[in-house]
Amino acid sequence: MIQLAGPQGESVNMGVEAIAKNAPFQAGQKPGGGVDMAMPYGASLDQKLTMILENGAAAMGVAAPNVTITSSTPIALPPMLGQCGRLVGNMTGEHGPVTMLAILCSMPVDSAGIFKNLILLAQAPPAVAQQAGPVAMAVFRSYRVPGPLLQGKLAPFTTSPQQMALDNAKARAINQETINGMIGSQQSANCFDLAVIRELPKYQLPRSCGGTKPD
Repeated sequence: MIQLAGPQGESVNMGVEAIAKNAPFQAGQKPGGGVDMAMPYGASLDQKLTMILENGAAAMGVAAPNVTITSSTPIALPPMLGQCGRLVGNMTGEHGPVTMLAILCSMPVDSAGIFKNLILLAQAPPAVAQQAGPVAMAVFRSYRVPGPLLQGKLAPFTTSPQQMALDNAKARAINQETINGMIGSQQSANCFDLAVIRELPKYQLPRSCGGTKPD
């Protein structure tokens, strides 16, 4: 995770990861085992971002922020990357009102009902938000994550117990499945980098990433 701060109260957080269990939301509830919070997987991205921010405030022992999402734009991606979107809104918290810009990707839920949420979040006081917005977008586009690390971030949190219990007679099938999984994780990382971080338009994205350009 990278955190940046500006001289007039601006801030940018990139690579934030919120690991959630598919369950009713309760601010401050931490299921344990590396899971940060409980949150319904079927919630919209607007709702998920609000719950993540509220949970973060509860974890710090401060009052829940007042969050209003004013714009939500889906980012077209293959199903293996789940649901991604660009959100704009306002929030009032312990440091007063801010305008915020966020990119949120909610990964598919795994075999244990756990799903990852990856967030890029920029905030600025309303007085400087208009000037800070283009800078925040430029910072987002400059963000680069090494391939293996990004693949790890996008991989399911839980390894299926059924997969772990397979015996040696299925070793060849496991090996092939591992190879296929590696190819899939590389494709996920590539699509995430091109569509979410670099924000390439659809005509510049390969078809495997939901675009129109031949692979």
